[in-house]
Amino acid sequence: MEKRIITTIVCALIALCAAAQENVYYLPSTTITVEVEAEQETFFAGPYAAFAKKLLNIDVRRADEVTSRVLSATISTKVEADRKSATLLEADVPELMVLSAQGLVSFGEKSELGATWRFLPPMRSDFTDKGITGDSKEVKRVVYKVVPTDTSFVRVPVEQVFTESKSLEDKAREAADHILTLRQQRLDIATGNTDATFSGAALADALKELRMMEEEYLTLFRGYSQVRTIEASFDVIPQAGLKSQRYLAFRTDPERGLVSNGRGTPYYIELEPEGIMREESPSSAKKAAKTAQIRYRIPMICKLTLTEDGRPLVETRIPVYQLGKEAFYTAKY
Repeated sequence: MEKRIITTIVCALIALCAAAQENVYYLPSTTITVEVEAEQETFFAGPYAAFAKKLLNIDVRRADEVTSRVLSATISTKVEADRKSATLLEADVPELMVLSAQGLVSFGEKSELGATWRFLPPMRSDFTDKGITGDSKEVKRVVYKVVPTDTSFVRVPVEQVFTESKSLEDKAREAADHILTLRQQRLDIATGNTDATFSGAALADALKELRMMEEEYLTLFRGYSQVRTIEASFDVIPQAGLKSQRYLAFRTDPERGLVSNGRGTPYYIELEPEGIMREESPSSAKKAAKTAQIRYRIPMICKLTLTEDGRPLVETRIPVYQLGKEAFYTAKY
């Protein structure tokens, strides 16, 4: 009985040692990361824009508009395991650990990194604090009332006051009148054509206050813009064997800002290898005992260009493993 137990333990230890000699590794793959900073301008047309030319003789933009432009783009690379290149090595090779430390191979399973694009909420216009025009107005109308007399009925005109909602043009006209009045007041103060006396700092403050009030009303016609800075990061993984090494990096969508796909101005990454590497196969010579063929990759050095509609923005050189050369190393163990 004791001999049987010892035999079972020895077999288990041999199985564990055999399992320990089987190593799964992956060849390296290069991922290109583009970190982008952009400026997004949201323009809100004034509610009275349609009447600006008629009432103030100024040309203004009449429609809301969102525009985005890239401020800067930074290119970086990172090495990760190529999930399509799993290789089983039935040997315990210390040199393999050195290669792994240098980023040439990777052991075991790696959790997939998930990414969710998050976009800033859309901006909305707000003209509530611009100007002091009300929503209703008083209208005087003449109506006729029939008044009985001793011999007949007589229609008598009577003036009555009604309250009704102002039309958009009524509000625009009232705002325009305020603007013209403020301009006249500024002119009167600047030329001394007023009963009040202003001098020194008081004169400057009075003109400044009138100018600020005028700008508030003008906003109702000219509209206003809000600008914000947005940042995003995009990953591009080059693929070997393609005729063209040109990849869509990101787009500047007018409304959503920086996006990975959809509409908007496209930005491409173009890779130009600096040379052609020849594939090598493991030696067909008879292998000595206790040797293992370790497959690894030598990266291809590529010229990288980030372009906007064919116009180069960023140029640099990077190593790309999956476009490079696969070689073999014979290790003894």
